[in-house]
Amino acid sequence: MRNILIAIDVDGSPSGYISWHNHFQNKSKIRTLKPYKKNERFGVQRMEMLAVYFAISDNLKAFRKKLKRKGKKKIIVIRSDSKSTIEQLNKRSKVKDEIIKRIYNSIIKIMGKISCTLVFDYLRRTSNRAGKILELIRKENKYYNVATHKKTD
Repeated sequence: MRNILIAIDVDGSPSGYISWHNHFQNKSKIRTLKPYKKNERFGVQRMEMLAVYFAISDNLKAFRKKLKRKGKKKIIVIRSDSKSTIEQLNKRSKVKDEIIKRIYNSIIKIMGKISCTLVFDYLRRTSNRAGKILELIRKENKYYNVATHKKTD
């Protein structure tokens, strides 16, 4: 019996971007959300948890298609460079923020719709493909002011 393994890297930025990269399909997506206020208490963790949520919901159709095969062990690995998010998803630490709790519960609800083993794993920032995508956006925005649509020096 062969395993079906789907690995997805996720990353979120309090500046309003989240991204994921599905290694199984070699496909990525960037979403723009309302940014959190600078230094907001749980802003970074909220964006990281939202990145996990959107990685799962955006790939749900692909999961169902790939996971239909019978007789194979089905494993989905969600990787993040946020230790606190991974610890919360693995129930090693308590979710203290109400908004993060709602996102967490939505993730659990979605995953209940497909039968597979879900693994949340920590990934070093330098190995996170989704994080590299957000880093490129940050660098581009440094030289391009989105509000004025003009290049900056």
